[in-house]
Amino acid sequence: MKTIFIFLFLTMIIYGEAKKHQGNKDEKNNINNVITNIVEKSTLSNSPIPNLPPIDIKHDGSNLTCYPIKMIKQKYHKERVQYYCISRNIKISDNDTVDNIDKDHGQVGTEKLIEAVKDKADQGNTYKVDILLSDAKKSSWAGFFLKRELKEGGSLSRIVNILLPAKYYISFRPQLANNGDQKGFKFRDAGSRGGFFYYKKFRNELEIMFQYEAGISFNSDVPFINISDGDNSSRRLSYASMMYQDYSVVVGKYWSAYYDVAGFTDNYMAFGAQSSGAFNNSTDGSESGTGRPDRVVQIKTKQDQYNINLQYQPMHPSTGNIDSDYSYGIAGSLVYKYSDFIRVGTSISYARFEDITPSMNAIGIDGDDQSYIVGFTYMKDKYSINSTLSYTRNHMNDDMGYYFDSIGAELYLRYKINDSVRIVGGGNWMIPTDDSYLGKYRIRTNILSLQYTFGNKTYDDLIYIEASSPRGRLANGD
Repeated sequence: MKTIFIFLFLTMIIYGEAKKHQGNKDEKNNINNVITNIVEKSTLSNSPIPNLPPIDIKHDGSNLTCYPIKMIKQKYHKERVQYYCISRNIKISDNDTVDNIDKDHGQVGTEKLIEAVKDKADQGNTYKVDILLSDAKKSSWAGFFLKRELKEGGSLSRIVNILLPAKYYISFRPQLANNGDQKGFKFRDAGSRGGFFYYKKFRNELEIMFQYEAGISFNSDVPFINISDGDNSSRRLSYASMMYQDYSVVVGKYWSAYYDVAGFTDNYMAFGAQSSGAFNNSTDGSESGTGRPDRVVQIKTKQDQYNINLQYQPMHPSTGNIDSDYSYGIAGSLVYKYSDFIRVGTSISYARFEDITPSMNAIGIDGDDQSYIVGFTYMKDKYSINSTLSYTRNHMNDDMGYYFDSIGAELYLRYKINDSVRIVGGGNWMIPTDDSYLGKYRIRTNILSLQYTFGNKTYDDLIYIEASSPRGRLANGD
C-alpha cells in the first residue's frame, strides 16, 4: 500500500512538472508567434534578422525582453540593430476561430475588436528601439545601451499608454464590377469604412466600450462624423456598452437583435442579404429595427449554451415613403449552441406605427411592421453551412415601393480548398404571400464566389471574384 502511495505521489509530481513544462512551452510559442509577426511586418527582404540573443531588461517597473528584429544599414553611419521590447508576462488571445474568419460585422465583429484591444493591453507597453551593432555585440553592456535609449524615448511610451485600450481602424474595399449589360468593368466602392473602438475592463470585472464607425465614400459629400442626422450621415455604428460578467447593456446605433440570426448568411462579399428582411426598403434597417437600428437599447446575456438579446427602440421617424412615425419597436433573439459546430437561432421584430394612414394603405401597408426569422449554422474543419428562413408582414417592398407579406430564404455554403483558397456558393430567394399583392416581384439569385486570403488569413485580408445570377422578376414582370 505504501509502495502504491509513493508511486502515485511521484506520478502526480511528474505529471505536474510535465503540465507546467507544457504551459511554459505554450507561452513561449505564443511569444514566438508574436515576434514572428512583428519580424514579418518590420523586416525588409534585404535585411536579415541579426544573429544576436534576446536581452532581458527592466524599464518603468516592467520586465521586458528585447528581441533583435532587423539590421539598419546606413550609408554614412555605423550599422544599428533594431530591437522589439515586449513584456515578459505577455498573454496572447486566441481569437482565430472559424466563427470570426468569415465576418467583421454583427456581434462577431465586436468580439474581434475586443480581442484585438485585449491583445494590445496584454502586451503592455511595447517598444521599438535601436542601438549600434557594435554595442549590441557587447553582451554585458547591450542591456545598458537599450535602457538608455528607452529612457530617452519615455515620453512617447507614456502617450501610447494613454491610448492603449483603443483601436483605430480603416478598411478600404474597392471593387471592379460589371452588371452584364455594360462594356468593361467599372470601379466602385464596396463599403469602405473606418472608426475607433475603445474597450476597458476594470478589476471588479466591469467592462465598458464605445465604438464609432462610418462608411467612407469617395464620391459623396456625406460627412464622416454626423451623430445627430441619420439622413445625412455616413454613420454605421455609434454606441456605448457596459458589461458585467455574462450580461451587457448597449445604447445607441448597433446591430439589431434580429440581425443576430439574419447575420448567419450575410457573409458574401458583393451580393446577398436580400431576403432575410434585415435591410428592408433600401435602408440599413434602422427604422424597422432589423438591421442597424438607431436610438436602441439592448439587454443581452451570453451563456455557454445560449445567447439572449432583448431590444427596445422608442418613438422614431419612418422612411420617406411612409407618412407615419413608429411609436416604438421591440425585438428579441435566442441563439442556441447545440455543439461546438452547430448553432440554431430565432428572432422576432415588431415595430408599431402611430397611425395606418390612407396613403400607407395605398402602398400595401395594412398593419404594423413584423418580421420573424430562424437560422441554422454548421461550421467544422473545411465546411460551413449557413441558412435562414424568414417571414415578414408590412416590411418588404418591391421596386415600385409597394409593400407585401413575404417568405424569404438565404443559403451560404463554404468549402476551404486550403489555408488560402476557398469557394463559396448559395443564394437568396423570396416570394410574396400576400393575396392582395398584384405585382410579380420575386427574388431568385444564385451566388458563386472564389476567395483568396492572405496575411492573417481572415476576412480583413482577402481578394475575391464573385458572381450572381439574378433570375427573379420586377413588379411589372420584367
